[in-house]
Amino acid sequence: MEPWLVKPQKQCTGTGFATQNRLIVTNAHVVQDAQVVEVKKNSHSKKYPARVICIGHDVDLALVEVVDQSFWMEPEAQVFIDLSSADQEYPELYSEVRTVGFPAGGNTVCVTRGVISRLDGHVYVHPRCQSIFEGTVNSPGYLPIIQIDAAINQGNSGGPVFDAYGRCVGVASSTLPSAQNVGYIIPLDIVLLFVCEHRDTGKWTGISEIGLRCSTLESDAMREYLQMGERSGLRIRSVAPLGAASKVVRAGDILLEVDGYAVSNEGYVCLPFSGQKVEIPYDVLVTRKRKGEPSVLKLLREGQEHQETVVFGPIAPLAPRFDRYDSSPEYLMLGGMMFTKLTIPLINEYLHSTPEQQRNNFIDTSVISEATEKWKNGTEELVVRVRCFKHQVNLGYTCASMCVLRRFNGADVVTFAGLAELAATALCPNGPGSPFIIFDFDQAGRTPSSQVVLRAADIRDADNEICKNQHIPMTQKLAAPLARPQFV
Repeated sequence: MEPWLVKPQKQCTGTGFATQNRLIVTNAHVVQDAQVVEVKKNSHSKKYPARVICIGHDVDLALVEVVDQSFWMEPEAQVFIDLSSADQEYPELYSEVRTVGFPAGGNTVCVTRGVISRLDGHVYVHPRCQSIFEGTVNSPGYLPIIQIDAAINQGNSGGPVFDAYGRCVGVASSTLPSAQNVGYIIPLDIVLLFVCEHRDTGKWTGISEIGLRCSTLESDAMREYLQMGERSGLRIRSVAPLGAASKVVRAGDILLEVDGYAVSNEGYVCLPFSGQKVEIPYDVLVTRKRKGEPSVLKLLREGQEHQETVVFGPIAPLAPRFDRYDSSPEYLMLGGMMFTKLTIPLINEYLHSTPEQQRNNFIDTSVISEATEKWKNGTEELVVRVRCFKHQVNLGYTCASMCVLRRFNGADVVTFAGLAELAATALCPNGPGSPFIIFDFDQAGRTPSSQVVLRAADIRDADNEICKNQHIPMTQKLAAPLARPQFV
């Protein structure tokens, strides 16, 4: 909520394992926002500098490269875990697994043993901790996850998990503090999805997203009205305009099957797992696929069945999801009002702030709802007034809540960069601008909107004075384009 400030540093440790291409696999939450990364081998005290070369917050995985290549040879050659020939089949239910890592409580490697308890589909804990809400259009979707009863403690994150034959079956990821003996590992097929995309393209673009909002069909009357007969499925409420499905799927269609698996009225599909049928969310069939792999959807439209083949990919969200991945702190001060782009990291900071901070920078639920429940149509962004510093230039206005800026001098505010251009033009000393600057805000989603009018001639000097008094380095900071792939 203060994009001009840098948070205090903290230190954490985790586990990783080396692959044959001399990269270290670990969890994204272990190296998130890391300024300094060091690695050391088991039973050796020397630390080697390293850097994060690829991170996937949605899959909670990261790749780390050791800068000093002597790491791989001193004092003896490093042992690699070969993922290229690994078996991507899921381990059997109740089969034995071992987690390897450096959890709290000691300095040496620790091995714990347990069994496979369950296969499920989740939004992983790491993105959930970043305020990626399940079931919203901002969520990239559910991914397969394996539950085990072996102990996974702080420090285990990123460590390999082996079956009874010594084969890597996944990466330790999280635990459930409110329960006993409930740990979660990222399955090997998701690890390979991430590692192989980086190997082939040098980047990670995110998981493939189905881009559908659906309603359950548990009502007998509704199913009869929709002429479903004995079939089950979900009613599609909306389709992401930027998603691949938008070309062939319509709102009102009934989703009957994905890749030949029948979709239940609750939104699950039954997959074979260790000789049993396991119910998981239907979009797992899409999110676990590599880019370019087609999916087959069976739809019911006006009583007739249709089959469509779709190649899904990542979908750009209206509110960027992850700091330094698809968003970066930026701000623009105008008349003491601080503007920025509404992102999930900003919402996450608000939700985890103190009650006093929330009162001083109140975000109405309608603003959060728009950021998380509205599909992105093109290049548009949500620009918000995140704070207002009281000054003679803006006296008489109440600016206690965070509001969405809709118009600037009558022009629609489409992007944050667009607002900066409009402001630069309006405040140009030699320009033919109006003597007044007019801001039109959404007032917590209600009409009429709130309007602020300031004298253009007073804004520049007022902003410089505020920055000096508040020790803000500059009146604006526009983020450079992130070295991140574009969504398809």
